[in-house]
Amino acid sequence: MREIGKSGISVTGMENKPSSLVPAPEFPNRSFSNSLEEIADINHSYSLHCLLMLSLIIPTYNEAESLPVLLPRIATALTGMPHEIIIVDDDSPDGTWRKAEELQTSFPSLRVIRRRGERGLSSAVVEGFKAARGEILAVMDADGQHDASLLKKLVETVQVRRGVAVASRYIAGGSTGQWNRRRTLLSRVGTKVTTLLCRLSVRDPMSGFFAIDRSLFERIAPQFHPRGFKILFDLLMRLPRGTPVTEIPYTFAPRAVGTSKLSLSVQWDFGCSLLSLFLHRWARVAWVLFLILIIGIGIFLSVRAWHLRLLVLDPQVRDRTRAAMQSLSDTEGWLISDLSLRRVESTRIELIHHPHGRSNVSARCIRVGFEYFAWSPCDAL
Repeated sequence: MREIGKSGISVTGMENKPSSLVPAPEFPNRSFSNSLEEIADINHSYSLHCLLMLSLIIPTYNEAESLPVLLPRIATALTGMPHEIIIVDDDSPDGTWRKAEELQTSFPSLRVIRRRGERGLSSAVVEGFKAARGEILAVMDADGQHDASLLKKLVETVQVRRGVAVASRYIAGGSTGQWNRRRTLLSRVGTKVTTLLCRLSVRDPMSGFFAIDRSLFERIAPQFHPRGFKILFDLLMRLPRGTPVTEIPYTFAPRAVGTSKLSLSVQWDFGCSLLSLFLHRWARVAWVLFLILIIGIGIFLSVRAWHLRLLVLDPQVRDRTRAAMQSLSDTEGWLISDLSLRRVESTRIELIHHPHGRSNVSARCIRVGFEYFAWSPCDAL
């Protein structure tokens, strides 16, 4: 069966029927640590028929070779669990969407969304979330680098905590696998920056392998318009503070087939996304700091203008000031450019004498009377 969605999108797969699953009981929102032992104890009191339905979103672009390897692994990992798998393909030149449709006969829970005229991992994931029917939404890559055997643990964690479960490379037990030094360094730096921006405490906010309670996504969906390829980071930036987040360790596996999508343009989009999120988060603080700076400069200039007001208001004072500075230059051998006015009064002026280019001579304040142009230090009695 083929359903035609909004313009430029075609959907194939199971009919759009709501699931009739047994709802999970409510649990207190208690805190869990990220240790393997505590994660393992999360929900073994459940039987599998009580698990909520999972909608697994897999964004793809030129992954036709990967799907025949990936889908059997997912099917094995999700045995006995109510689920659907949604492939969201950006009209791949290699016909990934066509290969996915061919595989629907072997995987009845598979649905395929083909997007035309639109590209981007994050927007593809959001498209999949909106088309999903499950109570729990999950995301993983199609290249086989995410461990499908963790899917059930992610689902169980979200079902209990009603929050987000993240497969993490940067907690105890996790690893980036066979990455070279350059990619490891870039990832670490990016992770540090994004961690500082996140509202929620997460060690691996750029993970592409996670699950989230559907109600959380629906809460932010109307204002959620991510760009780039780090969908989890975009979510974490907008989810309410206090949202439960659990990280489960995993090792990032090497790609078996196909080529990496981590191009310069993708990295550029991520940088732009970081900048946009930074401005979004700190815009108010930046404006307050800017206004404080402007007010401070205004006060400083106003005080200085008040002390020098007679130069503008009294022509005689202005002439006497010019004559006094010229007299100092002639009698003391000082350059007029080394003298700066500090205060102007009706009978005298205050100057700062700072010889430029002579580091062994410090600046000093002097007073010059208009009657004889005699000068004395400002601190003299």
